This record gives sequence, C-alpha cells and structure tokens, in this order.
Amino acid sequence: MAIVTELVRDFGVRVGAVGDRFDQLFKECGEKSWLSLENCVALIEADNFRLVDASLARRAPDASTLCVPCAPIIARLRAALTATEVDQVQGHLQFPPTSVGMQPQRRSKRA
Repeated sequence: MAIVTELVRDFGVRVGAVGDRFDQLFKECGEKSWLSLENCVALIEADNFRLVDASLARRAPDASTLCVPCAPIIARLRAALTATEVDQVQGHLQFPPTSVGMQPQRRSKRA
C-alpha cells in the first residue's frame, strides 16, 4: 500500500487507474523480504507491474514507466515500526510514579 501511496502523492495517479494491478503488486511484495525490497524499484507500466533490482532499473525502459524506489519506503516503515517497539518496551504502568519520603535513620543496637 505504501507504493500506491507514493504513486498517488508523487505522480497524482488515481487509485482506480492502477487498481487492476494490486493483486500483482501484493504478490510481488509478499514474495520478498524487507531486506531484498530495500534494493528494489517498483516499475509500473500501462499493463504491467514489476519489482526489479535497482541496478537493473537504470537502463532505459521499453515503454512509459513510473518508477518508485522502495528503499525510502522501507526506511520509513522500519522507523515507524522501531519507534512503536521502543514505546512498548516499558509497557503500561499500572500505578503512577510517586515520590517516596526519606525514612529517618535508625540507630542499630548491638548486643
């Protein structure tokens, strides 16, 4: 969905214009790990969707193509995920923090 968001935001593409390729998009993304997606570029053509290695995307395409690099998307998703995990490490405190007064020192009695 983040790739679709990029298409809408950066290129002004209507969701309905690429909706028939969503299954192909989800299948392609689902078959790759986050690590491999970082090195990919989404190529959206008039009748096709492809995820290719970024180094292969540098050559001139054969048809009109929208190119969405996946690395910035993965970086944003990873940052959002780790920020959420950091917040949840402490967990919910059942009792609010309160100050504790100092107890007077007691003299120890030795027998």
